[in-house]
Amino acid sequence: MASKQAQFIHCMLIPLQEHYLLLPNSTIAEVIPRTGIDLNTPSPENWLGYVIWREQSLPIIHLEDILQAGTDAAASGNKLCIINSINTATEIEFYAIPCTGSPQLITLNQAALQLSHDANKSAYLHCQIRIGNKIAFIPDLDQLEMAIESQKQ
Repeated sequence: MASKQAQFIHCMLIPLQEHYLLLPNSTIAEVIPRTGIDLNTPSPENWLGYVIWREQSLPIIHLEDILQAGTDAAASGNKLCIINSINTATEIEFYAIPCTGSPQLITLNQAALQLSHDANKSAYLHCQIRIGNKIAFIPDLDQLEMAIESQKQ
């Protein structure tokens, strides 16, 4: 009898205001303090401004508000996660998402994931899962990055 080897995925559990974000470890380029934000340059709704990172101006996306409307942008975190774009159909390389603390590296397998059936109809949400007592959003990064590119000035 052949034994099946469990497949594990290395993920980052990112604390937001009210929920968590679950992303593959490889999508996080860096976590930086939330300082030096350009609030003067006009930006689309759900963008919190821009931050200079490695000599690039990156949009700061208020992802928690996009996924679940009604969160306070002013209190959206003290750090920024710099995200590597995964959508090769866009010209976006990086963007930033605010978080309320340091992301935690976790290793998950399919048995550890439980779908949460909360009524969230955001086009940018792939699914919600329960990890222990925490609800985590898994965003649709392809859709999000296409929206960022279409709104970029």
